[in-house]
Amino acid sequence: MRDLARLQKLSPLAMLGSTPLQRPKGPVRWAFDDMPERERPTLMRECLARAGVHYEFHAVPDVPFHVDLAMHALPGLMVVAGDLHAARCFGACERAAETRDDATLLVSLAGAHRIEQRGRDIVLGEGEATFTSCSDISIMTHGGESRMLGLRFPKAGLAPLVEGLDDAWARRLPRELPSLRLLRSYLTLAWDQQTLAAPDLQGSIVAHVYDLMAVTMGATRDTAAAAHERGLHAARLHAVKQDIGRHLDRPDLSVGMMAHRHACTPRFMQRLFEAEGTTFTEYVQAQRLARAYRVLADPRREAEKISAVAFDCGFGDVSYFNRVFRRRYGAAPSDVRARARRRVGGERPSSTS
Repeated sequence: MRDLARLQKLSPLAMLGSTPLQRPKGPVRWAFDDMPERERPTLMRECLARAGVHYEFHAVPDVPFHVDLAMHALPGLMVVAGDLHAARCFGACERAAETRDDATLLVSLAGAHRIEQRGRDIVLGEGEATFTSCSDISIMTHGGESRMLGLRFPKAGLAPLVEGLDDAWARRLPRELPSLRLLRSYLTLAWDQQTLAAPDLQGSIVAHVYDLMAVTMGATRDTAAAAHERGLHAARLHAVKQDIGRHLDRPDLSVGMMAHRHACTPRFMQRLFEAEGTTFTEYVQAQRLARAYRVLADPRREAEKISAVAFDCGFGDVSYFNRVFRRRYGAAPSDVRARARRRVGGERPSSTS
């Protein structure tokens, strides 16, 4: 999500071909800058229609119409992220046979986004968000140099969780809202780690997103606690795991350090991992060992001493590293390196440890 250039572009001509569209696995990217500018609004409308989403698009005068979006369709959830500049989108234009009682969550990542619906007219600043109803007439104007994160989902998925769902549309959600910040962080990290493309994880990811949206919108009293437990805890655990990954080389990495960084108590931090059947210490050690294994199995890094690999992965004692590595993988670090060397053809003198 942070770098759309990593995703392969899907040509609008392929989207609009005569053969049935084969949905690609994982997220896809649309960028129309190589198409004539006057054709881009129509291309955007027709490409989205092939994906089952129906909007009218018009260019904003005197500003280039720019599209560079990534889209990922999951069961019961469509995720869109990227740039949409100088565009006016008109909703509730679906033909009767195509109308779906869906809703959207629009999060402004940069620039200004104006939303008009049900007599309300709001402009979202960076980090702010709003829910809109796809079955109601709406106008969304995305200004120049604007980026967005959008979720589209069936209203029926949130109706049992939220009181007064029909009163929630086109209301500004502040960027400081904890559940909104966690939702954005959770989706960003999941996308960057490509977990959205893993079929066995899609169900739990979608369920967690629904929980976070319900808390953001205003969950009912009966479901708020459960939604917090599932969605918020999952999002916080995901964020903590990513933070651990960035600090594995630090020998002072501890539950206290992570608790301080994530503004919670050490006991709460421990409970996040206990809910997964492990402990903070066990998780950190497993991640350190996995990183060390990847380095040792990479023949391009065979010049690195095994002791240096251990220290770079956060192990302060080489003897302890060798012992837990053998227990984990059934082989010594030097054995893993030797196997990697043989795979590329030919024995070479081993580096000292």
